[in-house]
Amino acid sequence: MGFGLPAAMGAQVAYPDRQVINIDGDGSFLMNIQELQTLKIENIPVKNIVLNNAHLGMVAQWEDRFYKSLRGHTFIGDADFAAIADAFGIKGETIRKPEEVVPALKRMFKHKGPYVLDVKYPYNDKSHGHVIPMIPGGHSYLDTILDQKYNLREYWKEKGIEP
Repeated sequence: MGFGLPAAMGAQVAYPDRQVINIDGDGSFLMNIQELQTLKIENIPVKNIVLNNAHLGMVAQWEDRFYKSLRGHTFIGDADFAAIADAFGIKGETIRKPEEVVPALKRMFKHKGPYVLDVKYPYNDKSHGHVIPMIPGGHSYLDTILDQKYNLREYWKEKGIEP
């Protein structure tokens, strides 16, 4: 966490003729948000897509799946990253609906400089904001969680495949 924006900046400087896109969670983006100033000053045209569910998503996912949703300060609030980008002099926009994604991406890619696309989605949706597949700590790839019903081992067993 926190490595996406600086890594994207380095990649963009190393390959100035390519378009670099940083896809970050809100917690990760917050960890190096001051680098928006560097993007502006150096005119580094990194495009940032912030998946904003107001939580430290990876940690909250572990709390939900393995610790009965006992929270350890993983709610981080509903920051407006487009407004923060604007404060740094960087173009940004916020979207909240799936049908807004494609038009927003088109606007972002048309823009010549750095950009922040704040994609807000609720943590309490069907997936609780979880990212799957995931491998639980201390387990093998065969224990990869595929969805609420299956891990990889169970899926293969049902399909008659021996791992």
